[in-house]
Amino acid sequence: MDAQKECVFVSEKSKIFPSTRLFFSFLLCLCFVALAIGTSNISQSMVCMVKKPDSNYSCPLAEPEVEAVPCNHPKQFGWSSIQQGLIYSGQNFGSLFMFVTGWQADRLNGKWTIVAAMVFIIVSNALLPVSASVSFALVFFLRFLTGVGDALLSPASSSMITRWFPPKERPSALGIVTGGRQIGTLIILPVGGWLCGSDGSKFLGGWPAIFYLSSVVAAAVLVIWVVFSADKPSKHLCISHNEEAYITRKIEEENIGKRKQRKSTPWRAILTSKQVWVAVAALVCHEFPLVIMLQFLPKFFSDVLGLSNTVNGLVSALPMGILFLSKCLSSSLASYLTANGYMRKTQSCKIFNFIASLGLGICIAATPLFGALQQSVWAIIILCLANAFAGLHTPGVQTALVQLAPAFSGVITGIAFTVAACFSIFNKLLISQILTTGSKQEWTIVFEISAFVAILPVFFFSLWGSAERTEWASNRVSIPKDADQKSNDSDSSTSSTIQAFAKYSMFLSHDLTISA
Repeated sequence: MDAQKECVFVSEKSKIFPSTRLFFSFLLCLCFVALAIGTSNISQSMVCMVKKPDSNYSCPLAEPEVEAVPCNHPKQFGWSSIQQGLIYSGQNFGSLFMFVTGWQADRLNGKWTIVAAMVFIIVSNALLPVSASVSFALVFFLRFLTGVGDALLSPASSSMITRWFPPKERPSALGIVTGGRQIGTLIILPVGGWLCGSDGSKFLGGWPAIFYLSSVVAAAVLVIWVVFSADKPSKHLCISHNEEAYITRKIEEENIGKRKQRKSTPWRAILTSKQVWVAVAALVCHEFPLVIMLQFLPKFFSDVLGLSNTVNGLVSALPMGILFLSKCLSSSLASYLTANGYMRKTQSCKIFNFIASLGLGICIAATPLFGALQQSVWAIIILCLANAFAGLHTPGVQTALVQLAPAFSGVITGIAFTVAACFSIFNKLLISQILTTGSKQEWTIVFEISAFVAILPVFFFSLWGSAERTEWASNRVSIPKDADQKSNDSDSSTSSTIQAFAKYSMFLSHDLTISA
């Protein structure tokens, strides 16, 4: 087998479509779909789980301890605003483990790390409906476990992207992979809205079915991931020799090195790097306003616009669909511009991030101006436009984070999202404290605070941001020139493509022991 690989001719390019690495990006995308469904489900279900002060249900009996509940109506809970905030932020508390998981992500087997992440998501969602009737603390703990799954998945996927994709393909890969968050949210919000409605409550039990469905989806993704994924290209069953050699050659130019041969993590250099902390701060400012989009948007539509549960779910999914399209299109555009020499990496990241932060801040600030039922269409349009701008952060700061030090991308991603999780916890608790009655005035305060934070990277990331590989990111002292910028890649042969498809069709009869 080894002798056969040595005789394979390596072309200058292995095109990304069709390719095994593109297929692998879709596998990672599926994992983020499962994660998003398992995390975003709380935003729609919370509207149905919590009793409203102005509930139409009344008790004609004199005894105050007796409660009249309609038939087939799922149980609701009298959680306070601070308790709701803690449940919303439980996932972020679990995500704090990303600092530890990110530290080890570049050393651990990414495939089995993601398997563990899926298990956490499956268990935490499957047990939540039963636990909600027992204790609020149990619900918080299960949401905490969901966050632990996120803490395992995000750094592992970032580390695997640097192993599977050459530098100039990474913006596109990030767009596809992280777009799974929006796809998952796009799926669960309308489905959750229907399950919370009268029809869903009658046939499927209402909001508990949202969490059971989330577990089933994660379990299906887990099976697909175990069968078809691999930690790195050389371990994948279906990759062609030409594509594997191409990926290896391109990544070797970055001096990433093998995990076992890699030097210890340069903590001092990372923690004192201006480029790292500027990117971390920009990520925080990007994630801060998205808390509204991902967690509180159904509540805004219910409190201010008065939409029904079914319509709420459908409308809440629209901004997520726009965000997904924006991420994919802008990431592909960024890859094209940098690969063809129209922009340098840092220039591309700064421009995309500038447009993203400015547009997001303006749109969020303008949303409260349309906070009436008669203006609901305009409010939805503005929120969709805000998400279109937010998608440009993917080829912006998120790409910069994985380009600064590809060999330690898991560590840097872990630090970045740990800090972002801390601010998300603060943001969710702050929003829950502000929204005591859910009035338009309270929502205006929430939107204006988020708009102020969103617009900050326009200034500091544009001045000090960077996507160039740092000096301490290499295993060797001398850093060779980026040969990837000079090589003009040509298409791979048709026979390699046919061979790859043949391997996929023969997967079930493939000898696993030989390929390992």
